[in-house]
Amino acid sequence: MQLMFKITFFFILICFTLKGQKYLFNNNQDSAFFTDYVNEFYLEEGTPLSFDGTLKFYPTNIAGKYLVEVLDTVSRDSGKLNVAAYIDAPEGGQEKVFIDKFAFNILKGPEPKLFVGKAVSEGKLDTANLKVRIGFMNAWPKPNYSVTEISLILDKKEVITVKSNELTQSIIRKIRRLVLGAEVRVTVAFKDPLFRSQTISGVFFL
Repeated sequence: MQLMFKITFFFILICFTLKGQKYLFNNNQDSAFFTDYVNEFYLEEGTPLSFDGTLKFYPTNIAGKYLVEVLDTVSRDSGKLNVAAYIDAPEGGQEKVFIDKFAFNILKGPEPKLFVGKAVSEGKLDTANLKVRIGFMNAWPKPNYSVTEISLILDKKEVITVKSNELTQSIIRKIRRLVLGAEVRVTVAFKDPLFRSQTISGVFFL
């Protein structure tokens, strides 16, 4: 009976794997993870495992979605990812069965940039768009940082700090009243999806 159970289950798993399941790497089907970046990985079935010392997984409250870090010790440009399923064994307890294994690429992570509107540091501000955000120069992967505090030095004189992810209307009015060519220094505190804090600074001009 136990042997028949295992044979049947393995047949189901093999059929499932042959049909293929949906894997998403940072919401993309390209099998790549980035260094120095909290990646997202989604799979329809199973649990991801890394045995080659390349990845660390963090479960989320969304079924099938994991946050993934490439470990700091990794210098190679590829790795192996295993997918396992846990089944109830006839004799009690659970049994781990591997249902897939594949290679992925390891790419250098993008450098976070401070944006105010569409301008990056040393750029000219458009006072119609003063949204502060952390972004990347490339379209993929998507930045996944949350701004927690913004500090400004307006025209080398006035210092303003707001514990928020956006500027208040009074601050925006102050910036709009600055003379042409005035300097605005911006320092931003932000967190990644694992709630680790970082800061970044830039200088902008009217």
